[in-house]
Amino acid sequence: MSTISSSSSSIFDHLDQVAVIAGGFFAGTALYMTIGEVPAMRAFGLDEHWRFFPYMYQRAAVSQIIFTSVAGVASIVHGIRIIRAPFHRNLWIAAGTIFLGMLPYTFIFMLPTNLSIIEDNKRVQDGNESQINLGTRKELLDKWAMLHCVRTLGSIISFGAMVFGLSHHKSLHLG
Repeated sequence: MSTISSSSSSIFDHLDQVAVIAGGFFAGTALYMTIGEVPAMRAFGLDEHWRFFPYMYQRAAVSQIIFTSVAGVASIVHGIRIIRAPFHRNLWIAAGTIFLGMLPYTFIFMLPTNLSIIEDNKRVQDGNESQINLGTRKELLDKWAMLHCVRTLGSIISFGAMVFGLSHHKSLHLG
């Protein structure tokens, strides 16, 4: 029984590091997509960018859901355990809340755009004509890029807060 308790304590004592690693993966991926992938695909042209989107989405979605969930939960639980340091407690809880907030933000604001692009691509792959004209395609891809910038900015700010919090780890008292 003491081995389980000791292991649990050990895991809880490193939630800040788990949060920073997961948050860093999310923020890094989001930043790469914002400053690297999207501009590069735009340079290839609208048709290529449109066709590429479902493949990018399919590969990024699962990992980003995992990273933001782990970063959010680990950060909040770590923050709740901090005693006698309300600034640091609130910092970790706020950073975790922003990461967890990425999930409803994505489902509410981004998913309709994602699905429009993906469903139209499926129609074309099935041999049917696209139901979305070129102007609307550009608008949808631009809308997605702007919505994604919000996630990028939020994740970079939260990740930065976590790194700052991690740098003060030794001075904190955990309950």
